[in-house]
Amino acid sequence: MDFFKNYITIDKGEDKGLKPGMAVISPLGTVGKVKQVSDHYAVVTSLLHIDVMVSARLKRTEHFGTVQWDGRDPDIVQFKYIPRHVKPSVGDSVITSGYAIFPDGIMIGTIAEVKLRDEALFYDLKVKLSQDFRKLSFVSIVKSNLHHEQDSLEQAILNSDK
Repeated sequence: MDFFKNYITIDKGEDKGLKPGMAVISPLGTVGKVKQVSDHYAVVTSLLHIDVMVSARLKRTEHFGTVQWDGRDPDIVQFKYIPRHVKPSVGDSVITSGYAIFPDGIMIGTIAEVKLRDEALFYDLKVKLSQDFRKLSFVSIVKSNLHHEQDSLEQAILNSDK
């Protein structure tokens, strides 16, 4: 966890139906997404990768934001874009929103620190991850049966706007 772009290699691949873009979770929470697969292995882009952003929501208030690691502490991620009228509290649960690849309601972590600067539009929130990546042993791969349909629809809309 000393790197800014962390990957995990798992011993399942295309022969077991894995494809790039699939969600990866553990019994404790969100882990990352499948980046690349070979016949028998897959490389997962970890939540502890500075370029990974996960759509998330504050469970108590239902407000949406984005979780992203800043490359510092492997136990903490930033929860961005929660507006100042929301009142987040230390201990509030942060879960996946259901947008993109992760199913709704997968645990990400709990708010560890709440800061709001006077001029800021959004809170500075730190979230303690529910999954300790130094102790990660087993993961599950989540396949969305509707992911292809969603992608096709969104591509059609984007192409029609041109």
